[in-house]
Amino acid sequence: MEKTKYLILGAGPASSWAVRGIRQEDKEGDITIVGREPYRTYSLPLLSKGFIQGRYPEEKIFLVKEDFFESNKVTFVNNNGASSLNSESKTVLLESGEEITYEKLLICTGGSPLQFTIPGSDLRRIYYLRTLDDAKKIKAASESAKEAVVIGGSFIGVELAAALRELGLSVKLLMMERYPWQTLVPEAVGNYLAQLLEENGVSIYAQEKVVEIAGRNGFANSVTTRSGGVYEGDLFGVGVGIRLNIEFLKDSNIEIGRGVRVNQYLETNVSDVYAAGDVAEFNDLILGTVHLTGHIENAQFQGRTAGRNMAGGHEEFSQVTAYDTEIFGTMLMFIGACDLGTEYIIRGGEPQPRGSFSFKDGKLVGALLIKPGGKEIRAVRELIELSDSTLSSYKDRFSDPDAALMDIVKELKDPAY
Repeated sequence: MEKTKYLILGAGPASSWAVRGIRQEDKEGDITIVGREPYRTYSLPLLSKGFIQGRYPEEKIFLVKEDFFESNKVTFVNNNGASSLNSESKTVLLESGEEITYEKLLICTGGSPLQFTIPGSDLRRIYYLRTLDDAKKIKAASESAKEAVVIGGSFIGVELAAALRELGLSVKLLMMERYPWQTLVPEAVGNYLAQLLEENGVSIYAQEKVVEIAGRNGFANSVTTRSGGVYEGDLFGVGVGIRLNIEFLKDSNIEIGRGVRVNQYLETNVSDVYAAGDVAEFNDLILGTVHLTGHIENAQFQGRTAGRNMAGGHEEFSQVTAYDTEIFGTMLMFIGACDLGTEYIIRGGEPQPRGSFSFKDGKLVGALLIKPGGKEIRAVRELIELSDSTLSSYKDRFSDPDAALMDIVKELKDPAY
């Protein structure tokens, strides 16, 4: 049985930043990372934002250097995963049959793509994008494919559709929603995003639910939707959400809600066990709610905080995080938790809005900025941190694309400004 002081399950961004956090507090304690893939930490967003298109070679997508494990005295157990956790004996059983005991444990196992279970879902030429190997398969398939059908209006679905179109494929994007990213932005902004995709050659079919995949000789060649629509292709990409990789926590005594429940220190209800990244259902001190956040910046910052706390720190996680993407040269920045919004203010007018602000109970909880400047991004982060019900009185300035958002920040901090 192997023994380690710090055991980290998962080798993504939360993991590598947790190592940095641990090493801030403890320079020598043994660290072991268990990862399902053979690779050191890489950027998942860059797979669809450059790697598949050939803009980024493989060596450019890694987030840590080749000697990261060696220089930080980390043992990396790759091509492996956890099958169960005994929190009383502080032992993790790996899929290989090996057991590792720990003093402190961090769970940052991320998620896996939700997969179709409909007729024909086992045919070839159907691709899910979550890992570097997934991206390599899609990239290779795109070299001979001509017609792609992408299913799902999620970040992955939209980004994959744009990537395949950039490669010259004919692309049809099918989604159950009325418009892209419906859970994050109001309809006017969603319609603008749909127009941006369509102007660049992506054909969008909204409110379509795929119910069957058909093929010949084991290869998919069309999908059928509930409305009776039939869409043909020779490459099928699926981005319909993820499931969290937390099945191994069954019978572990760790409290599970939508994810692994943690407090403001990223501690679970079980002593010496922490969680970070996609799997962490955390107590958001800024927004005053408990929720999940599934993007890279959140994973990095949570990983660092968890690492420090595992090694003796006592730091609360309090951070407004953001996710950026680019669709055919248009930069988009999502800040905060747009999914929590129940009311919206659109910045600028139709047909080319500059973004939207998401409010809940009169408080700013998130924003999408379209083609933003650095000051705008910083201002929105601060406005979410400062958020209270008085922000609703600034409605006219939020909607005015020429109004300086930083001026609102200054006024809130200093009423005499």
